[in-house]
Amino acid sequence: MSNLPKRYDRATLVKISDLYYMHGLTQQEISDIAHIHRTEISRILKAARDEGVVSIAINPETTAVSQLVDFFKQKYGLRDAVIVPASENGGNELNALSVYASMFLSKIIKSDDVIGLSWGSTLSSVISQFPTDKKLHDIKVVPLVGGPMGRIPSNYHVNYLTHRLANRLNGTAFVLDSPAFVRSKALRKELLANPNTQEILSLWTRVNIAIFGMGSSLITDSPDWQAFYENTNFKSYFSAEMVGDILSHPFDKNGKVTRDIDSILVALPLSALKKVPYSVGIAFGEDKVTAILAALRGGLLNTLITTEATAKSIKDLS
Repeated sequence: MSNLPKRYDRATLVKISDLYYMHGLTQQEISDIAHIHRTEISRILKAARDEGVVSIAINPETTAVSQLVDFFKQKYGLRDAVIVPASENGGNELNALSVYASMFLSKIIKSDDVIGLSWGSTLSSVISQFPTDKKLHDIKVVPLVGGPMGRIPSNYHVNYLTHRLANRLNGTAFVLDSPAFVRSKALRKELLANPNTQEILSLWTRVNIAIFGMGSSLITDSPDWQAFYENTNFKSYFSAEMVGDILSHPFDKNGKVTRDIDSILVALPLSALKKVPYSVGIAFGEDKVTAILAALRGGLLNTLITTEATAKSIKDLS
């Protein structure tokens, strides 16, 4: 016997199901639009399943991804994990990762947030997928690390990324007028004393969402990496024991910083990053596996966004 209320025909059943399952509206939102009591919306959706208008199936691949998410959350005490399912047709991994990342971040970002960013191609791609949200207000977007020593694509620069994200979120962007690395402790002290830099440092204490990529000892020959660290000896910090970096802080296989470069680095300290409510690391690829694993071991992030292939490789090494 059908559970469909008698005064609603099959067309109504299809329409309500489409709004709920395909367009993602809540039952209350559908109730407001269709002028149907919320309790009846629930009955219509149940009837749609009973009568075969809606068929719900569990994709085994999706189940595998869910298991990976559970593994990372339990193994490393993560607040959350987003793992992008592998594409059957070998689609663009960066594009898929960016879509998933922007969807997740859009859900957690709220008005009055202070959002911190790093630099790079992955974050640039993620921000390009953000929808424009004019309903948000009083959001601040701030760099978490200084700029490059050489020339990198402008759309990878942290100051440019803060402006792009702030525009999407109806927020305010802040600029850090300093390179990531300086030549001396005295120069760093002088830069940090600048009133504009002081404003950035003050905002660092209020960051509640940090979004950053991860470097790896296996990518130090890439053009962008070399351009960012041009005329520095940063590569020398990647001795045999250093496997990755976050915000230009290098760390070993256990996520420990064994060489202190804070005296010449303009960046949020990793000790402060660990205290941020949402510390979101976004990275993928076989050349990042060891670095991501090390960051997880060191508790340098509490939210991981990566691809299924990368996640499987990390799990195999865990």
